[in-house]
Amino acid sequence: MRQTVLLVVAVTLLLGACVSAEEAAARKRPDPVRTAVDRASLAGSIDTVARSRYLSSYSSSLRTVRGLSGIRRTELAYVVRTLQRIARAKRLTADRMRPLFLILDRNRQWWSRSGPPAANARLHFSPSLVVFQYYPGRGLQLQPLANFATLNAYWSGRKDSALETLAGELVDLSVSRSGFAAWEYYFHFGGGSPPWVSGMAQATAMQALARASRRLEDPELLEVARRARGAFERNTPTGARVPVGTRAWYALYSFDPRLEVLNGMLQSLIGLETYVSYSNDADAAALFDQGDSLARSRIGRYDTGAWSLYSRSPSGAGAEASLNYHLLNRDFSRRLCGETGAVEYCDAADRFDLYLHEDPVITPLDTSPDLGRAGRPLKIRFKLSKISRVGITARAGDRTYLSTSATFAHGSRFVRWVPPRVGRERTYELSLSARDLAGNSSSAEATFEVKGAPKPKR
Repeated sequence: MRQTVLLVVAVTLLLGACVSAEEAAARKRPDPVRTAVDRASLAGSIDTVARSRYLSSYSSSLRTVRGLSGIRRTELAYVVRTLQRIARAKRLTADRMRPLFLILDRNRQWWSRSGPPAANARLHFSPSLVVFQYYPGRGLQLQPLANFATLNAYWSGRKDSALETLAGELVDLSVSRSGFAAWEYYFHFGGGSPPWVSGMAQATAMQALARASRRLEDPELLEVARRARGAFERNTPTGARVPVGTRAWYALYSFDPRLEVLNGMLQSLIGLETYVSYSNDADAAALFDQGDSLARSRIGRYDTGAWSLYSRSPSGAGAEASLNYHLLNRDFSRRLCGETGAVEYCDAADRFDLYLHEDPVITPLDTSPDLGRAGRPLKIRFKLSKISRVGITARAGDRTYLSTSATFAHGSRFVRWVPPRVGRERTYELSLSARDLAGNSSSAEATFEVKGAPKPKR
């Protein structure tokens, strides 16, 4: 017994020594962020002022994380860890330091003083106009699409001073991604790891910068837009291009080429078309034609006959669009109809608009015949024409035995229910109601029989 105890003590001491040695070795390993900054400084990619600013920002952020607790610590720690991961992967290049350390600074500024804003809240830090968005668990993140949508809004509203300020800030935050100008996303999303790009954001950038170039008489902005074209020339995951023969789909997320999101593709085409109209860029015009041809041939696949789909993949149909995305599918189709006159876009726009005004169709189906017995689960089946909130009640006499509601996708659906255990057969009156995402509604009635519960064996 004494020998066993001594052995356990010895093993414990040995393991403790190993852990301490590992911790000490970890502390001695070079910090990946500091190493990347020093490497860029030695190469002359950043000057001594930038080196000092980046290292000070990083050290201050590490101290701030240690002094925080709860959700504020979690959010800032995520941003720090992401910066470290990118550096460890040797992807913290000199031009990426500008957006990444700006994200770090803004998060340190926010979380050292404040709690979380509303999920997906967008905010900027005066006097800068750069837009950040809050993603719970991932901190405040630079949002390229939101920024270029804001730039477009300044152009539309003829707010030229703000247009010039934000355009300049966004040009400074662009990076060279395998030779083309890109505005990257620096957080994990939908299974993708940073840094990644979005075809929709890149096209909106080209559109907004081309407009700003003309309005501000600044040819450099048009040149930056031209350099962003490479996102549509390079295949995923570097760029947004997904080649399909001589045509192309432009991915919403560069890390997921199989996800074919309709509104993302249509907005990419609109951005490219606008850029071409300002630039007369023949290469960009060819890229538009390649995507336009494929989108025309596929847009009908997103029509369910009562609503539109958000996405498809090579394996089949994805989920139906939310109301917001259905409106985008309609509006973007309508825009491309006007720009190209293509019947495919025009017909899709008309159908998507019609579906906003049509009632859903809900049809009761037979209950599951082998389970229609009191005290046992059965399935109340129905068929639904489009995504809707469905209400279901089952009554017998003046008493309601079932009352429930849930949102269901289109197609054949069911709910499980256990009728009360009674010895005799009972007839239930079934009421179904459906209210779609646009507020249209309908109802249906049916009856079904439930056999009495079997008598207990003696």
